[in-house]
Amino acid sequence: MRRRGFTLIELLVVIAIIAVLIALLLPAVQSAREAARRAQCVNNLKQLGLAMHNYHDVVGSFPPGSMVNFGWGGPWWSWAVFILPQIEQGPLYNAINFSLGDGANMSVEHSTVYRSIVSAYVCPTDDSHRLFDDRKWTTILDLGTSYASGPLNYIASWGDQRTGNPLLDIYSSEPPGRTWGCNNTFSGMFGDCSSGAVTTMASCADGTSNTLLLGENSPHYNGQLTWVNGHGAYGGTIVPLNWLTNLKDGETDKTDGTVCSTAYITAIDATHCFRNQVYNFAFKSKHPGGGNFAMADGSVRFLKQTINPRTYTALSTRNRGEVVSSDAF
Repeated sequence: MRRRGFTLIELLVVIAIIAVLIALLLPAVQSAREAARRAQCVNNLKQLGLAMHNYHDVVGSFPPGSMVNFGWGGPWWSWAVFILPQIEQGPLYNAINFSLGDGANMSVEHSTVYRSIVSAYVCPTDDSHRLFDDRKWTTILDLGTSYASGPLNYIASWGDQRTGNPLLDIYSSEPPGRTWGCNNTFSGMFGDCSSGAVTTMASCADGTSNTLLLGENSPHYNGQLTWVNGHGAYGGTIVPLNWLTNLKDGETDKTDGTVCSTAYITAIDATHCFRNQVYNFAFKSKHPGGGNFAMADGSVRFLKQTINPRTYTALSTRNRGEVVSSDAF
């Protein structure tokens, strides 16, 4: 008796069915993987929030955003450095010589420190678990030197600081002008160039459950972001959540034709350049639809990128008296 083989049509039908099944299964697998990565990111933020609270218990305040003064002088270590003992990184913390002056975080003596990768500071959804060799931040004027340094995916909240872009600044509660939080003028929990000014639980008059402490960003979206850098490890809420600043040096911003470079470090144009401090000092994540945030009470919330701008900015301030409903975010 002659065996009957598969016809070409039958074979193609079987292949098509398998392809359809794979197409249906692949998104489910990717979704499951992202759920696991997002859970790890949430856990990282919980650990950092707990570390902040442990620091508060020991010192009596949250850590400073940095030790930079109004003239941009002083040690440029970030808040992420000061909580190293609270995340079981005591040896790394002890390797730092805090007696060194300006730019000490990028000194030769500290090369082992700033080239270290701290897993608690890296979100697995973001491809950041590696050294970045294009970090530029030694001073506000010296942006020509590149360093290879450890990444940071979590930044501190400095409130609703103005950007200089009138279309965005209508949501800010701060007076006109971009202050960078200098001289203790920041409205959030952390500030820049404020000579180590700190906040406490008691100063969070709007309620710790309604005030942002930390949120996400990415070294891919911020050319200064690294965990040792006291001038890049925070951001505000005036720039919308997940605003892309993904264009690197030499790439052209098609929205206004600007070629991205360090020359556009504080320009209102070049809105998508990853070195533009008007737009890269904001919260950004690679999680679909929003980003994870640690609140001042230690809890972690996922905020949608469609959040109302006024609610978003109100959450970033600590003592402006805004009323935010728990179902608004």
